[in-house]
Amino acid sequence: MPPIYLDPAPRVYPDFVHLLGRSNRGETAAGTTASFEDLEDWLLGDAINEDSMLSLSESLAWQMVAAGLPVVRATIHVGTLHPQLTGFGWSWNKADGLCDEIVVKAMSAQSEAYLRSPLRMAIEEGQSLFLDASDPETQTLYPIIAELAEEGIKHYAVLPMPKRIGAKRHDVVTIATAEQDGFSQDQQAKLDRVLKYLALHVHRHTSRRIAENVLNVYLGHNAGKQVLDGSISRGDGSAIEAVVWFADMRGFTALTELYSGPQVNRILNGFFEQLVGAVTSNGGDVLKFLGDGVLAVFPFQCRDTAAEAAKSAMAAADEAMRNIQAYNANPCEDIRSLNGWTPIRCGIAMHIGEVFFGNVGGQDRLDFTVIGSAVNEASRLEALTKRVMRPVVMSQEVGDLLEIPLDDIGKHELRGFVQPVRVFAPKHWKSTAIEA
Repeated sequence: MPPIYLDPAPRVYPDFVHLLGRSNRGETAAGTTASFEDLEDWLLGDAINEDSMLSLSESLAWQMVAAGLPVVRATIHVGTLHPQLTGFGWSWNKADGLCDEIVVKAMSAQSEAYLRSPLRMAIEEGQSLFLDASDPETQTLYPIIAELAEEGIKHYAVLPMPKRIGAKRHDVVTIATAEQDGFSQDQQAKLDRVLKYLALHVHRHTSRRIAENVLNVYLGHNAGKQVLDGSISRGDGSAIEAVVWFADMRGFTALTELYSGPQVNRILNGFFEQLVGAVTSNGGDVLKFLGDGVLAVFPFQCRDTAAEAAKSAMAAADEAMRNIQAYNANPCEDIRSLNGWTPIRCGIAMHIGEVFFGNVGGQDRLDFTVIGSAVNEASRLEALTKRVMRPVVMSQEVGDLLEIPLDDIGKHELRGFVQPVRVFAPKHWKSTAIEA
């Protein structure tokens, strides 16, 4: 499922930054720390029990204050592996007592805010910076320094951490003080020691976050969580009740003959984007891209009732069809310019049943998917959309759970199934929305 973004007030973030979480424990987050030795002991011991980077960041900030370090603002920035994200950050400020967890979109790398930020040199080159916030030249070079100076900050330290294995860029910590003379040499030495200890914890949490991102991108949220929680053996998984949702593009074979591989890939990406967003925004989990098809599920266990799962699946179908219509009306330039391009058409089918949600495959090459008769039936129902000239169809089991006008389009034989299946289609999607 997509992350839930929170209201950042009273703070303000750029458009490419979204607030994921917030904590405000105040000075209680310092625990029993009363000296720098206590802070070191915590970093070498109990800090391992912090279950999130948000909790770790907040505790560290308040413990630095309790240990006598004149810190009034601190942030941590880490990179990640994700097609749409640059990384995550944690931002603490003594003035408002808040510690925020933020996610940074990939577009940030081209923003003026990043290109003119001291973070850039630390992230890309590993360069440490100790900046005088009152210096006019520094304020001109780095606009954020002028903003910090208005908040009463006098000195700003940008400190890259040692690179993680395989990482192309540095994770970075920033620490600010309101002391006129900045950090003393002794304080800088202490901050350097804190940074070395902190890097171990950040690397641990970051590795977990990167694993989550990669698994979610390639397997989906629910499947990714199960694998990360230990479902990695062949046969691991469980039987679940779900609405199985299957969508397929029309005329894909003709596209492969008409266009080159990269051109077909661009068309597929545009098509999948319209469907995936619709599924995830309605609480579904995309499991597979099958050539030009999409397999998704809406598990009952994630909702109060089976009817709620069916409503979510139907809402996803509605949104997907509207997305495709909007995309066809205004495709991106590299699609519109393709010689012979015609609007995208697709069929969507839904069925309910028990499926096995888990690992299948060989001993050392597994796939996490859903298998079962319900999956096969959903696929056969989708193929039926071409024959009955309806873009969205469903089995009676799904139709019985929906409170929308439906057309009964009769019983139909499905390949591989002995008994004919009664099929329904929503009245608001007629044959004009699809081509056979």
